[in-house]
Amino acid sequence: MNRAGRACFFLAALNVVCPDFLRGAAVGRDESAWASHAENRWIKQSPREGAPAPGFYYEGSGDFDPYSNKWIHHAGHDGIPQGFHTFTCDLTNGGWQQRFPPTSPPGVCCVDGANVFNRASRCFVRFPGGSLGHGYQWSRGVRLKESAVWLYDPVGDTWTNMRPPPYRELEKYSKEVIGGLCSGGVYAANHELTISFGGTGAGGAKNSLFFYDPYANALRLMQPSNSPPPRDGMGLAYDSAHDKLVMFGSQYLSDERTWLYDFRSNAWQAHGLDPHPPGKNTGTYSTIPRMAYDSINGLVLCIVWLDDKGHETWALDVEKLQWSKLNPSAEPTPSKSRSRNLTFSPEHNLFILELSSTNNRPELWSYRYKAADVAQRLAPPADLQVVTRTRRATLKWSPSLSHAVTKYRVYRAEPAEPWLVEFKPIGETKGTSFDDNDIAAARGYFYTVKAVGADGSESGPGIRARAEPRVLLKPVVSVLGTNRVEVTWNTHPARDVVGYNIYRGVASVRTVTQGEPAAWKDNDPPYSEPMVVKVTDIKHIKKLNNELVRKTLFTDQVDLTDKGREAADFRYAVYAYIVRAVNELGVESGPSPYALTIPSEPVNFFCREKGDEADLKWDANPEKGIAGYRVYKLKGTWEIIPAETDLVHNTAFSHPSGRNATRYWVLAVDALGQEGQPSSPVWCNHDYRGFYQGEWHQ
Repeated sequence: MNRAGRACFFLAALNVVCPDFLRGAAVGRDESAWASHAENRWIKQSPREGAPAPGFYYEGSGDFDPYSNKWIHHAGHDGIPQGFHTFTCDLTNGGWQQRFPPTSPPGVCCVDGANVFNRASRCFVRFPGGSLGHGYQWSRGVRLKESAVWLYDPVGDTWTNMRPPPYRELEKYSKEVIGGLCSGGVYAANHELTISFGGTGAGGAKNSLFFYDPYANALRLMQPSNSPPPRDGMGLAYDSAHDKLVMFGSQYLSDERTWLYDFRSNAWQAHGLDPHPPGKNTGTYSTIPRMAYDSINGLVLCIVWLDDKGHETWALDVEKLQWSKLNPSAEPTPSKSRSRNLTFSPEHNLFILELSSTNNRPELWSYRYKAADVAQRLAPPADLQVVTRTRRATLKWSPSLSHAVTKYRVYRAEPAEPWLVEFKPIGETKGTSFDDNDIAAARGYFYTVKAVGADGSESGPGIRARAEPRVLLKPVVSVLGTNRVEVTWNTHPARDVVGYNIYRGVASVRTVTQGEPAAWKDNDPPYSEPMVVKVTDIKHIKKLNNELVRKTLFTDQVDLTDKGREAADFRYAVYAYIVRAVNELGVESGPSPYALTIPSEPVNFFCREKGDEADLKWDANPEKGIAGYRVYKLKGTWEIIPAETDLVHNTAFSHPSGRNATRYWVLAVDALGQEGQPSSPVWCNHDYRGFYQGEWHQ
């Protein structure tokens, strides 16, 4: 088996599809149809003959997954409502597929340019957008499920609500909230971070800068100096050669400066460059640019929107601080205002642009700045892993795909924030493993490995490894009585994880007894008693175990009737549980998503229409002691009503839905009678059927 075959075999063992660039015989050798792609010309890839595109609307997000060779599209308008739909498109054949994950984030709009694929963690990162403004949503379902970060795993087709700290809900008009309307997102490859900037919230436009590290489930508000004026709809890119964020333009401002952010100094710097892309507001909008970095040719591409006149394509040389108008032989067709997502695939040496055409249909376009022969560049080793022991770490990796490699150089960095680590060489080897015997206990070191050629030249770094467990745990909390809570979780897959620490915090909640069916309101039906509709903070977090928990089970005898002001007028105290894994080196992982002492949302909720009835089905909740389920439905545009007053004791239910479009939700009820978090909704009699096979749908 050759090197490419071994790399593909390794990915297959992880249930990851081998990307095209690993299938070739050498790095940079593209034997696919992309090899003949024209330079300086936009080419439409979807829809194409025999491969139609689905009918989702504008304001959605998207990025490219190089491991599956598929474009991922998420959210935006599902007709009028703010949607949570997820689609993928195979760039090889143009085939689209509507995905039905077990659960999904709340529906949002205005997330174009906001959500991106994190290559190191192999997941699509979703930040908050705009919800509850267009109807067809249940406020309780949105507010209990919304958090700063959701992650989508394309291989497992699963969304995970990561619920990273800090947990405190900020004031309504705060400018330090993440996401919102038309924020900007980008993946910083050198630091393996997903970054969110700006956007508009209840308090207006923002210039807040957030770094999110999926490995540790860590979210940080950066508060840099010399920040740009608040804005949304900007172009944002990461130049890995210069380790800079690059930003230009906005949706509404007339700021035509080019902004660079430096990670070490945590500071922005503005540059008045001439020429530059158009960036003035000449009416309702400015040019709402989209940008991405070409790591093959070393430039930032910028495509600006000129309303019904179409687009212009520009390139920035960050080294020279010089913009150039590229005048491609063909530009993409005109698009809706908030409808573009742009990325660069180094495996194909192509930019990929998603847009929503003026008739509200998605299109995918590709662009090549310049063909490049990268076969002579050394490829880094892949799939670096570290297994810890007491005062020792063993590193293993897959070999570089370059034939000129003579050895590998191993680098280590002391624990630090991912964007501040400083790697130093600690050894060399001709093999694909290395033992680091000079480490201290309880230190979460970073590692990277570079390939070295016969002339002494080095490759770039591959994906990092850490002497720290990745956050992969999903706790389940079962309330079995007023003084008995059982916490279980999945076994961490890392071989060197030796135990777990369990943490409990007091959840501050907001309750509703009856809502108001209107935009941005709690549109809950009348309840017989106050119901939890939102978690506003988690306080007084403490570790519950003195010794490492070796099993995946912990029983807590907390008294739920002993409640404080955090519970408001809810019947019981509400607690949040967090689990952290610990490896043999004594390093603890970041925090798992928290799980509450009210049931989690039911998953795999599906509907099929049968005449005037809706057949509904879902999976049984994972918690023990579930007494049954309640089903709610939408009446009109805003009002939520019970579909059945009695508990449903099965995981299937039929309801006379009529022929008008509506939505259903299901939630679990535990042994204490506590209603849990609502499922993702399902459509019934939607005017747009969808893009799927079979009867059952979401």
